[in-house]
Amino acid sequence: MSRILILILFMLWLAWDPTPSAPAAPAAIPLTVFFGFYLLLVLTTGVWGRYLARRVAAWNFHASLHRFNIMMEVARIMIPVWFAVGLYFLGWRSAVANVLRPQFLPTALGVILGTLPALAAWMGLWWSQYPADRALREQSLLALIDADLPLHAPPRFWAYFLSNLRLQVLFLAIPLLLIVLGHDLLTLLANALPLPDRAADLTDAAAWLLSAGGVFLFAPEILRRVLHTEPLPDSSLRRRLDALCHRTGIRYRDILLWKTDHNLGNAAVMGFFPRLRYILLSDLLLERMPDEEIEAVFAHEVGHIVHRHMLWYFAFVGLLAMINIGPGRWLGDLLTRHLGERGEFLSLSLFMIAKFVILFGFISRQFERQADVYAARTMQKLQTPPSIADAPALNLPLFAAAAPGPVASMLLPAPIIADPGQSSFVGPAGAALFASALRRVAIINNIPIAARSWCHGSIAKRMQFIHSLSRDPNSTARFDILMRWLYSAIILALIVSGTILALS
Repeated sequence: MSRILILILFMLWLAWDPTPSAPAAPAAIPLTVFFGFYLLLVLTTGVWGRYLARRVAAWNFHASLHRFNIMMEVARIMIPVWFAVGLYFLGWRSAVANVLRPQFLPTALGVILGTLPALAAWMGLWWSQYPADRALREQSLLALIDADLPLHAPPRFWAYFLSNLRLQVLFLAIPLLLIVLGHDLLTLLANALPLPDRAADLTDAAAWLLSAGGVFLFAPEILRRVLHTEPLPDSSLRRRLDALCHRTGIRYRDILLWKTDHNLGNAAVMGFFPRLRYILLSDLLLERMPDEEIEAVFAHEVGHIVHRHMLWYFAFVGLLAMINIGPGRWLGDLLTRHLGERGEFLSLSLFMIAKFVILFGFISRQFERQADVYAARTMQKLQTPPSIADAPALNLPLFAAAAPGPVASMLLPAPIIADPGQSSFVGPAGAALFASALRRVAIINNIPIAARSWCHGSIAKRMQFIHSLSRDPNSTARFDILMRWLYSAIILALIVSGTILALS
């Protein structure tokens, strides 16, 4: 959720189309309130974090830690909310416009300067959380000794800060700033050409599209360096992972070791095109998990590739953009009539937050579940030899068995019969192994298994869902049908939204 909230910060800044007129000088008191709230937020959570760190041995420490984590989530959500208040009501946009000319506000320099207070507050929350996080890591050392696992001292603050900077801010900010910079350069080039005035809007949209497409294509090469990675060395595990990809027909550029100074146990996949696709496994994950559980986590990332989730995310973002142009514009016009110019900006920010929090979060959680199901299916096949019992006769509705049409076939994940993650149900062995891998990921990252995650769902619920599928073979088929309906709904919404926009 952290990166989505940071993305909302940038989108809020870029959403306002500035006019070339000179802005009014902002009042000192509203700006003091704007900065003061962020300072108070960081100091309050910082005091709480340090108080909690001193009570690590208390009998109710975990309950106190749970309340603190909830408070930190609320604080993170408040950063973009207060940023919107500062933009639309407290004069922060005018203050930046007094430093830069209004026409430079959407440029890369304007984005950096404009979002700086909110990003600084976000980084300040790392200072607030660090003492509690360090105390929790120190407390877990005894459990690591009992489990005969390698020990590492908790990171110092600056190592902790830089790790979060890479993962949360730079991972998103660098590609986005490159998109804005590319748009700036293409706009300057277009302005030098003798184009008619009526082509200005079309030219601007084309500049955004070309810049975003170019950055999207090469983003994996950029991000693999932002995250500090290197090729995973040859080993028995590396050969098992390569064999899994070969078995499923997945192509990729490389499998990377994600170096986090043993602070993070995670995996990821980047890249839509095989020549620029990387699958990442962090150092802590490799160090503290057995090979078969690492293979299960790796199979989850392969599931994202097999089901083409990156393409579906791209389609869904396009759908959100069309919804924003349609109902979002209608809402903006309605509030503008009642609240004036600020009503349009307020409606845009509220509509943007609502669609990301509700729609994007739901889609993301469903995709994660589908990748979980793929991993559990794959591990079931790898744990047991093929037999008729592994592929029982299932009563599938005609919708599930029907071949997709020409439009859907470009997006719907085509079944790969040789792929163990696509052609079987979730059995007890696969469910148990993948659930065990999920639990260990929570343990090595000091995450409570019941802790909610906006994009992934809680680990406890994911484990429960996988085990529930393993008790009834037909339930896996029903989940497959549900996902096909979801994909069909996205396609239908794209067609309807595109038609409405074309006719309007």
